[in-house]
Amino acid sequence: MKMRQKKARTLTIILLALAFLALFSLGAQQQGCNQKDQGVKFNTTALSLSFVDQAPASTINLGVPFQIYLRAENQGEFDVAPGTAKFYLTGIGNNLRNVNPRLSNQVLLNKETGQQEAGFEIIKFAENAEPAIQISNPFNFTMRADACYSYATLTEATACIGKGDSACPITGEKITTGSNSNGPIQITSLTEQVEGNKIYIAFIITNKGEGDAYYSDMDCDKFFGQDSSERNRQILKKNYVEISVDPGTEQDLTCNLLNPTGGPSTTNSGMAPVGTKVTCSKIVGQETHSSPITINLAYKYLSGISKSITIFP
Repeated sequence: MKMRQKKARTLTIILLALAFLALFSLGAQQQGCNQKDQGVKFNTTALSLSFVDQAPASTINLGVPFQIYLRAENQGEFDVAPGTAKFYLTGIGNNLRNVNPRLSNQVLLNKETGQQEAGFEIIKFAENAEPAIQISNPFNFTMRADACYSYATLTEATACIGKGDSACPITGEKITTGSNSNGPIQITSLTEQVEGNKIYIAFIITNKGEGDAYYSDMDCDKFFGQDSSERNRQILKKNYVEISVDPGTEQDLTCNLLNPTGGPSTTNSGMAPVGTKVTCSKIVGQETHSSPITINLAYKYLSGISKSITIFP
């Protein structure tokens, strides 16, 4: 009996030790996860859209007027001037009357700063909308509100100009958290490489938002218009952004950009497709030094939200 009790105590001690070791291991793993480098973070917001609560409600009744209000708030870091943001309500067909499906912002949608809150406006597509159909059973449809507006992203990075790493590192990623201003189009990578007597600076343009980017002269009204040929001309501008590279003190730095007609640009201003790598270069000597590089990205941005509606007879 004593022998069995001794074995039982020994087994209990072993099990407790194993349990302690398991908890210690789990704690170490969780601590390691918390300490893991999360990498570069990007704030990709610009205009944030939301339907105002109950305007409209998800269910409406024949003969009962209702409102369609869209809240547009600027959560990025670029001011949207009055009249430059266009808003379109689609998907309603002939189901509703007393609706104005095309509007623009009437006030400045300013960026948020330490002195002012983010600018917003309530876009009022309808004050007294009504179902315009005759039905005997519930009817379902989906309305969509789109915003089309001019926006811009400012990217600032520090390049290392020269052939060696004596004063600064040539190798390594130069984009860090905070390199980009808040906006959907971001420079997600900027790297350098020396070949012969030249240094090459390459950066990647990425659409990190949920909408689509278009070249800055895209016409929102024509895009949403009835003329299909005009709409197609605007579609051709999709996924292009306007770029201006300020090389700071490196005035002989040149970049492989396009001009608006599609040919090569002869200056450091032009256009480039989103998702591609832009390369700049210059001849360098043995001396190495840090140099600021500023990249301005201008574009039209198109994004929207949808809401399902049920009309009851």
